[in-house]
Amino acid sequence: MCSRSSSDTGPAPDAARQEQFLSVITRDEATRRFQEHLALVPLGCESVPLGEALDRVLSGDVVSEVDVPGFDRSNVDGFAVQASDTYRASEHAPRFVTLNPDVLVPGVVAAEPVTQGTATTIATGAIVPRGADAIVMIEYTQLVQDADNLGASRLEIRRPVAAGSHVTFAGTDVARGETVLRAGQLLTSREIGVLAAVGAAEVPVYRQPRVAVLSTGDEIIAPGESARTGTVFDSNAAIIASTVRELGCLPVMLGIVGDDEATLTRALERALDCDAIVLSGGTSKGAGDLSYRVVARLDDPGIVAHGVALKPGKPICLAA
Repeated sequence: MCSRSSSDTGPAPDAARQEQFLSVITRDEATRRFQEHLALVPLGCESVPLGEALDRVLSGDVVSEVDVPGFDRSNVDGFAVQASDTYRASEHAPRFVTLNPDVLVPGVVAAEPVTQGTATTIATGAIVPRGADAIVMIEYTQLVQDADNLGASRLEIRRPVAAGSHVTFAGTDVARGETVLRAGQLLTSREIGVLAAVGAAEVPVYRQPRVAVLSTGDEIIAPGESARTGTVFDSNAAIIASTVRELGCLPVMLGIVGDDEATLTRALERALDCDAIVLSGGTSKGAGDLSYRVVARLDDPGIVAHGVALKPGKPICLAA
């Protein structure tokens, strides 16, 4: 065999040509250039059902249209009374009141008010009846038969209570007209609970950025396809899409495009309908790497960084 002289050597075929990066810059410089061309403003607002609002960001203040609780509520199991009927009650000198026939559990409204000298049986969470201003805990009472009226029961009270004892009054947690959440709040499970408590079925939120996720390369196949020699499962798309969701954005999966410049160009044009694009593969300057060539056709400003001092990640290409 003999070798060609240098004077006989012509240009290398396109498929074998190895080009260089435009320039290799620091991570901080790449970030600065990229952010310089980003318009970091909300993308608009929409209303979503409460069940879909987790991890979204409020676009407006939420003002409660109701009191929470919406009624005076008992905090204990016991008896609704007028506090004045319990004054000076003790183990040795109990006070006695007549027991009303109502038995109040959550959701039940009393048929009779509590008047001086009477009491009504009440459970935790139930509506405090009209006329009552305190609850005596069941532990400090005893039911006794009324000797003068065999069909009635009397309540023996062995400890006094002050007005308001063991009662949560309407609006204590949230008052009607109160701003419960402010615009810009990230909605976690805690905020979802607050919204439910004030009866909000729809929630005003900012629109999620739509991020196109596109993988390139003849060797790339989707997970679940039959692997052949030289093929690689597309793990990048799964990682990128999951990261996009973690950041509160909406991934738009555009699949896999082979190493064909025209096909890749059409796919990128479709992706431009989204707010951002993450294109995986083909950003190096080796033979067959097409992505950066297609991206390079973008202008205003187009590519702002190609080659960053990262390992791995040196071929990263950023465009705006």
